[in-house]
Amino acid sequence: MLKLFQVCFYTGVLYTVISFLLGHLLDFAGAGIDVDVDVDISIDTDTGIDLDGDIPGVAVSPLKPVTIAAFITVFGGTGMILLKNNYRALVALAAAAALGLAVSYMLYRFLIVPLGRAQNTSAVSQAELVGGLAYTSLAMKDKEYGKIKYTVEGNTYSAPAKSIDGRAIAKGVPVVIIDIKKNTFYVKEVKGGSM
Repeated sequence: MLKLFQVCFYTGVLYTVISFLLGHLLDFAGAGIDVDVDVDISIDTDTGIDLDGDIPGVAVSPLKPVTIAAFITVFGGTGMILLKNNYRALVALAAAAALGLAVSYMLYRFLIVPLGRAQNTSAVSQAELVGGLAYTSLAMKDKEYGKIKYTVEGNTYSAPAKSIDGRAIAKGVPVVIIDIKKNTFYVKEVKGGSM
């Protein structure tokens, strides 16, 4: 049981340290690395939970890497401390799980949810984007996904996109946003347009 707690604790600490260092080192170096990986995986499950952790009816999902890492770290650390102080394994397991859940919940409730709300108030709703102009930054072939870039209030965003009529659209072509479903932008090429 001690081995389980140690693995959890050290994994959580290692994840936190690596995330911190990479985030600050890349920011300090001015790397400005933007990794865009657009993968659309549609798996219909009976649980109501999408593959990316979104839960219908919940504004901000509690299944975030930071809450999971917090649970793992607190669970492991608490378990190690209790076992070292001669508590029974079952008591240590229950107490570690309870404290890990409590810390994760507080982190979610008092940090992640307020930050998510603040971000949503400054963001433009998807309904306002319909009818707007964009341009393709990754070509769309037949019914395959591509990517578009659009500008709102001076900020440029990118999003996964598909051709609404299934036709191929080359890179750098102006398009109009027709619809947005499950964060996929359905677009149509603007004939004779230029960006």
